[in-house]
Amino acid sequence: MFDEHHLKDLIMELLTPEGKSISALSRELKDKGVDMHKLILTGYLRALTDMNLLKEKDVPPSKLYLPIKPKSVDIYEMVGNSARNICSGTEADLLILHTLCRLFRRAVFLEELKKAGVRDAPNVKHVSKEEKVEAKNALQRTGLKISETSPAYNFCDPDRFKYSYEDLLCQILSSAFDITMYSKQTKQTTLFTL
Repeated sequence: MFDEHHLKDLIMELLTPEGKSISALSRELKDKGVDMHKLILTGYLRALTDMNLLKEKDVPPSKLYLPIKPKSVDIYEMVGNSARNICSGTEADLLILHTLCRLFRRAVFLEELKKAGVRDAPNVKHVSKEEKVEAKNALQRTGLKISETSPAYNFCDPDRFKYSYEDLLCQILSSAFDITMYSKQTKQTTLFTL
């Protein structure tokens, strides 16, 4: 029998914000190797709806199922999105590298940078074999697969990114915990001239 926790995660992964019908979900699950009768899938989707994980929308002649919560964003995406809000291009890529190195306290592999949205390898020096092994050992707990030939980097420039790093961390905390209701709401009433 199929693992129910895995099935829930798979369904949540397949659902889009626009929703999907039972037939569409059934086809996609079958493509992923999960062949289940539509009546059983319907019952499972209704149970997820009762648990407030999904909502049901009538679109005759079918029903669409939509995720209530958006898909969770991992730390790589958070750092990448926040860095691109602060700066762009190569500067954003270096801020991502700087931030991941500081947060993880280790060298960062190219695969990790790509998960954060970095397209090209940064123009910084690779780390030693020893640092690479240490970083790879730390990653074993996460299940992230790193190729043997993947380059790793350790780049921290606190003077260059002091304010950008602080701004990035504030953005991550704001999005992770929705702290806007605790923040002071200000309106600029006068125009400042320099």
